[in-house]
Amino acid sequence: MCRRDNINKLLELLEKTGLNSIIILSPENIEYFLGIETIADAWLMLHVNRETGLELYVPLLDYYRYRDQLEGKDIEVYGVSKKLEAGDARIVRKEWSEILKNIIGRWGKIGVDSSHASPASIILKNIPREKIVDVSKHIDGYRMVKEDWEIDSIVNAIEITGRGIYKVIESLTHNITELELAGIFEYSVRKEGVREYAFSPLILFKPGNSYPHNLPSTTQLSDSDLVLVDVGVKYGGRCSDITRMAIWGSISEEEKRVIEVVEEALGEAIDTIQPGVKASDVDRAARKVIERAGLGEKFIHGLGHGLGVVVHEAPAIRAGSDVELKPGMVFTVEPGVYVAGKYGVRIEENVVVTKSGSRILSRDIDRVFT
Repeated sequence: MCRRDNINKLLELLEKTGLNSIIILSPENIEYFLGIETIADAWLMLHVNRETGLELYVPLLDYYRYRDQLEGKDIEVYGVSKKLEAGDARIVRKEWSEILKNIIGRWGKIGVDSSHASPASIILKNIPREKIVDVSKHIDGYRMVKEDWEIDSIVNAIEITGRGIYKVIESLTHNITELELAGIFEYSVRKEGVREYAFSPLILFKPGNSYPHNLPSTTQLSDSDLVLVDVGVKYGGRCSDITRMAIWGSISEEEKRVIEVVEEALGEAIDTIQPGVKASDVDRAARKVIERAGLGEKFIHGLGHGLGVVVHEAPAIRAGSDVELKPGMVFTVEPGVYVAGKYGVRIEENVVVTKSGSRILSRDIDRVFT
């Protein structure tokens, strides 16, 4: 399992922006730069400075976990607590807002990833806006273009996810529930060392799969059903996200046609992918196919999203996105058609942009099981 840091990019960011200090508050950005496991709702603050180097501030209860993960790296770790003691922990007895104000007071204007979600963002509330430079777009630029080791990690996550999908398909039987199948997927990937799902597994029968965002339930597999399997894992610090369909029994001609349309849209979109092409053009290629079939109003979400430290990150592959594709970008391509209250069809591949086009990383997993 491969997990590396990107500290060099963080130091490069100082040079690129001309700033003396940058504060990173988003746990996923801290994970990206330091190559450690974080918790999504954690209060964290990473300070990088030209003179003092790197300092990571964490809640005291997490101090030893982060200190041990960063052993051997030139990063100072501090536990934040105004009252508690903890042996040899390096404790800062200040409020989080005080720590930030002290940094600004010493170094002046700072860069902050203020456009990225973080529970700690509240401490920016009373900081004068002229003291803050939002460096989020720079960070997105780094995270969008994957290094070879990151692509390898995504491929490993895809392979594990694929084996979990086949376990789900093998387990289809009359009256089995969506929740039971979700549990089968979870057990399968846990046995392969997965510590974290990219998102909660979605195994959905009719009519539950007619809603793009839904959760598995106690609904049982019927005699004539469509099974939507949308699953992903995080492995080696990077995520997968794959959707496949399974036909159980006999389905209607309309449903068969929709599956064909979605597959055609998927193919057209992937064929459009080239360096320099706008993300919105890829979305449009898929949407045209679905519109020609008279189903345009049933495709009610963007075509895809980036994959990386988290399952939804830049670039967004959707209408209006002016992001130009570059080699190394990894994202999903997932056209879908949803007939509310009846059925839904979505097929999703994970794709990397290459110098001459694209490569489907998830191509070895059957798209439609019959």
